[in-house]
Amino acid sequence: MDAAACKKLFELCSQSLSNTENEKFFEACQLLCSVIPTISDDVFQSLPDTILLDPLGNLLQCRLRNEQRAILLDVYACLIEKHKSTAFLCKHDKKRFTLLVLLCAVEVRMMVENPQINEILARQQHLAACYLIIEYTIAIICQSDELTDDEVSSVLSKLLEMFHGCIFFVDQIIDNVEDKQAFDTVLQATIRLLGIWLSQEPVALQSTVQPRLNKWMQYGLNSPACQETFKRFLEPISINYEQEDE
Repeated sequence: MDAAACKKLFELCSQSLSNTENEKFFEACQLLCSVIPTISDDVFQSLPDTILLDPLGNLLQCRLRNEQRAILLDVYACLIEKHKSTAFLCKHDKKRFTLLVLLCAVEVRMMVENPQINEILARQQHLAACYLIIEYTIAIICQSDELTDDEVSSVLSKLLEMFHGCIFFVDQIIDNVEDKQAFDTVLQATIRLLGIWLSQEPVALQSTVQPRLNKWMQYGLNSPACQETFKRFLEPISINYEQEDE
């Protein structure tokens, strides 16, 4: 698809995004999630960000139903993955970016803290989209100066609450789930995200994570599917904590 066709498609979708009560809202979001990953990088970079970011940003400030919020976050995840950064969102509108992160953190908590833990298996793709948004948010918080200290503080508490939910989720799978293999994918994704955060901010969750590390590492060593992920993302954290204790 060339730049002109993409621009026309984005413009048509942006019109449909203006009314969440219209069925075309979902059709537009689903179409964007399907098309964005297929656009070549050079064509994508030639498109004005404002075509989609303005209507998407307006939606962030609306009262949305759960399914509307979920698919909106999926569209944002596609854009972020294509940009391989959240910097474009910060530059466009920092307030809307922080709102996106807050909504995403709440969305993750709703999934990982759900007492009906098996329900998350049907939402693995959406959870992965939310994790992607959080991962790139961690990068911009910890590795760039795009956000001021006040802006970072505005999202940090919600991120920490979300990570506590992720820790609870990992424990639930390891300690209570019978068919643990069914959760291999979401468990690895959760450990990966926790590991990325802890590599940047090891102290923030230390009192909660450190007592669990041996149990988590042991589980990873005994799980062929999870072994590599657990070792890659948890072993450096364990070594760091041990060095601090010496």
